[in-house]
Parts: sequence; structure tokens; C-alpha cells
Amino acid sequence: MRNRWTSCLLLAVWAAPVAAAPTVEQMLSFKPRQEGVVFATPNADKLAGCKVELIKGQQQGSGWALKDEEGNLLRRYFNTRFTNIKDGTKIDVWSYYKDGQEVYREWATTNGQAPDQYRWFNAGGSKWGVDENRDGKIDVWKIISPEEVGQEILAALIAHDFSRFQTLMLTESELKSLELPTDRANRILEQMKTAREKFEETAAKLKLGPKTTWIHLETVAPQCVTAEGARGEVLRHARATLLYDNGSGSDWIQTGAMYQVGNAWRIVEAPTPGASAPEPSGSKNGGQLNLEENPELQKLIAELTDLDKQVPTSTGSGSSPALAQHHLKRADILERIVAKVKEADRDPWVRQVADSLSTAAQSDPSASTAMTRLLDLERQLSSAQPTGALTAYVTYREMQADYSRSLPPNGKETNFNKIQETWLARLTKFAQAFPRAEDTPDALLQAGMVSEFLNKEVEAKNWYKQLKENFADKPQAKKAEGSIRRLELEGQALSLTGPILNEPNTTFDLDQKRGKVIVVYYWASWNNQCTADFSKLKALLDTQAGKVELVCVNLDNGIDEARKYLSSTPAPGTHLHQDGGLESKMATDFGIQVLPTIFLVGKDGKVVSRNGQIANLEDEVKKLTK
Repeated sequence: MRNRWTSCLLLAVWAAPVAAAPTVEQMLSFKPRQEGVVFATPNADKLAGCKVELIKGQQQGSGWALKDEEGNLLRRYFNTRFTNIKDGTKIDVWSYYKDGQEVYREWATTNGQAPDQYRWFNAGGSKWGVDENRDGKIDVWKIISPEEVGQEILAALIAHDFSRFQTLMLTESELKSLELPTDRANRILEQMKTAREKFEETAAKLKLGPKTTWIHLETVAPQCVTAEGARGEVLRHARATLLYDNGSGSDWIQTGAMYQVGNAWRIVEAPTPGASAPEPSGSKNGGQLNLEENPELQKLIAELTDLDKQVPTSTGSGSSPALAQHHLKRADILERIVAKVKEADRDPWVRQVADSLSTAAQSDPSASTAMTRLLDLERQLSSAQPTGALTAYVTYREMQADYSRSLPPNGKETNFNKIQETWLARLTKFAQAFPRAEDTPDALLQAGMVSEFLNKEVEAKNWYKQLKENFADKPQAKKAEGSIRRLELEGQALSLTGPILNEPNTTFDLDQKRGKVIVVYYWASWNNQCTADFSKLKALLDTQAGKVELVCVNLDNGIDEARKYLSSTPAPGTHLHQDGGLESKMATDFGIQVLPTIFLVGKDGKVVSRNGQIANLEDEVKKLTK
């Protein structure tokens, strides 16, 4: 109802003379009809800097654009059919933006009616859905990727909404158009007939709720169906495994097979809960595991599921032999599963073996069994597939485990710089051997961080630059860009804004403190050093009363963690917070990766030091306050 009301409100404004532009508030009152769209909305204190501008198309159409104070687009509402706003009062395109890029659009193919087309762009995804009866629900997907199919399946299960799930399924006409062999087509038809019953059974069994979140979808490479009678261009995923978090841990859902129809992927059966595995070649159900016909594999899957319900409680720090033993047992079961499935379908299971062995090796550094097995797995893969994606995945887990075990008090080397030099050498070798692997962005980021620690700033910038240029679409690229910005901060004016921790609707701007020396302190409640630091910072403020300002940027994942800490350990200064921790914008803007981090800013607003140390901070401040 909100969209309909705001549409009427804006239409009334448009019916007036051209000069009567809608207000910023009216532009912001529009909301996407589809849930889950992530788009930018300015804080209340930034509304005054926003502007509504008249826009016109080159050939036809006119409308309004909303921009923030920096000129970035926030909204764009357009009428594609009239060159002059007063000639027509019907909006037919609604666009939403994030970081200046369009991420979501709704449009009406019939002027004056509700939208019937929904499209996601850029960081928003790639989906294109059609709402044939304009009731706000997608009826047909024209474009949707396998990952987005998985997201929609999870959303349908959470809502117990079979109609939403059904829009993802292959239709009989689409099945006919694929020209699959008769026996395979008939099996799919039988699966589709029982989809509603099995969907409702799965939804009831899983009992998913508001805390359930998507993690990712695991698939092996798509197959081109080449059986006699089938079109050569038919692609399918024989299976896919959806990984999600239920609020207390992760779990799996099997989606069944997916077929590509045009630019959309379609499913052919209802999802089933739990871990699974593909059936050997020639199976009657066309590739999806039928556990009833594989009793040994069924037993292993059940054993793995039961084991995953008994994860030992982690102490959060130090050695945990119990957790190590748990993951060794998990690796044992997974290796037996690997032996039971065909070679083409082993990839996701081998990855889980590597994950469990790496976790076990790090959980109990005094034991060598897990590390020995992980090294053996790495050697086997390196010999068979020297540059393969699976080899890269296992190699990186072995590297992480080895590095973790080399750190004090477990490692033999006591010179921390030498440990970091060794780690940097391994990261360099990995990046060279696997330049496009899925873990390479993380390896490049780690290489930059270690280079900074070793005071090799030129090398650090080169690593960050390589990451930024070669993996621009990855989240690590933003951290790399921020890290370069941080390394070049000294002598530059510092721009820092963010929500005040205890006043989340109020935005702090560092420029307000110009004329005083400013200490910017990045911290988190999980960092033990901050308690002692806050005591020293309070003493500094007391001795330099009126001359120094302290701005503390909290990087806890959630605001409640920060508030809980501050309620028991009061800390001086103005505290800012933005959800997301080290992934938040306030962290990535300057590539903050190590806590605490201290910036020292002079009276003119320019950075004097971007790597301040609490031990000599008082002396540095005294020089600036004279």
C-alpha cells in the first residue's frame, strides 16, 4: 500500500507545473516491491544536502532524479513516454541505487499501471522477474542464475510459500522444448508431480525462521546433455547443495538437478534437507543420489549428519583437542564418502575434507596427525592437477594451518619477523602459482598486510594495487583500495563521518573538530588491548583538556557488543559505530585490518601520523599542542 500511496502523491506533484518538483522526502518514500533489495538511503542529517533534479531522455521521457550531497544517484523515477512532465503524470520506471550504481529497477510495460517487470543490476545481482497479474509477486523468471535460484529456494522455505518456489520450476512446455530423451523427461515429470508434497514436508522439517541466512551454493561444473535425442546445447547441474546459517550453525539443503532454459535456470524437484551426494553414472534418477538404493552411502551421510550435531563447544582461544578430534572424525567420514562417489563429483567433498583437516590442525597444534594428512592430500592433488582449482583450495587451507601452527607459543621459531617473512614467501608463491584462484584475493590482501608489518610499504602498495586491478569485483578489492588510501594519508586532510554509537540517528563529521588536535582510535571489544589503551587515552585527555579531541571508531560486528563493553568499561571520547565490523564502510574506507589502529590529526585537519603508537602518543600530541 505504501508504494501505491506514494505513487499517487508524486503523480499529484507531477500534474502541477514543471517547477513543482517532488521533495526529497517524497522521493525517499518509495520502497521496492520485492524484498531483500539492498540500496542506499541517506541518514536524516544528510537529507538537507540531497537534491531533486529534473531529467529528460534524448528521444523521449522525463522524470526526477534524487542525488546525495556528493552527487551520487539515490533514486530515479521516470516516465519513458512523455518528453514534458506536465504532458503525462504516470511514472513507469522506478530505479534504486547503491554507491552511485543502479542495483534494482521496477518498470511498467503499460503506462499508468503498477510495475510488472523487476530487474536486479550490478551489486544487486542479475535476476529479471515478471509479475504477470501485477500483484507484487514474481510469476516468471526471465533471467536467474543458479546461485539466485538457491537464494529463492531458501526464501520460499522460510516463508513456507510453495507458489514462490513453483516459479523456479521447469514448466511442461519448457521441458518439451528441451527435447530430452523420453525416459529422462518422464522421470522429471514424475518428480514435478510430487513437488508440492515434498516441499511442504521439507519446510515443516527444517523449521527455518527470521535468523536463517543464505551462505552460498555449491555445484560442480554444468554438464552438456549429449544423450541420443537431446539438443546439444542443453546444460544442467546434476545437483546443487545450498549452505545456510540457521542462527546456531550451518546446514545443507539439496536442490536437485537444474536445467538452463534461455537465460534462466530451472529446478525439477522439491528441495531435501541435509548433506547428500551424487549417484554413480547410469543411476535411474539421472544423477541425483537416491540414498535408499545406496545403503553404504546412506549410512555415511547419516553418520556425518549426526556428528555435525555434536560439535564440541569452543573456548574461543587456545588449544582444543576435543574440537581437533571432532574434525578428524569428520574428515574420516568425508574421505569414505569421496571413495563412494564418481570422480567428477568429488570436488565439494574433498573441499570439506581439507576444511576439517585444516581446522583440526589449528585446534590442536601439539598433534601432527591432521597436518600430515592435509599435506598428503595437497601432494596428491598437486601431482594430479598442478594448477587446478581444487589444488589451490587445498593448498591455501594447508598454508593457513601451517602459519597458525607456526605462531607463538606453538611454533619453534621465536623471531616473529622471520615467521612473517616465511608467510609472505608462501603467499607470494601461491599468488604466482594460482593467479585466478578463489583464494587469491585473500592471499594478495594478506601479502599486503604482512608487507606493511615488515615496513615494506612499497611492496604493500604493489600487492594492494594488484588486488584492486585484478579482482575489482571482490570485497577484498575495496579493502585494498582503502589500504592504499591509508598508506598515503600523512599530510592529507582526513575525511571521517559515521553514526554516533549512542545516537545512531546522528552523524558525526570530523570537520566539526577542526582547530584541535584529534586522536582517531579504531577498536573492538574483542581486542584485549583496548581496555589499557582507554585508560591511557583518558589520562592524555585530562592533561591536554580543551586541546585534544578523541574519536573512537568501534568495529564490533554489532552495536550491542560495543554497548555491552562500554557499560562495564567506560571509555572517553566520541564513539562511532557502523554494523559490519572490519567489513563496514568505516573500516574499508581506510583498509583497517589490525586493531587497534591510531591516526593523529593536526589542528589543520591533516594527518600527522596514520600509524600512531599508544606508548609515545602523549609526546606526539604535546608537540602538536604547543
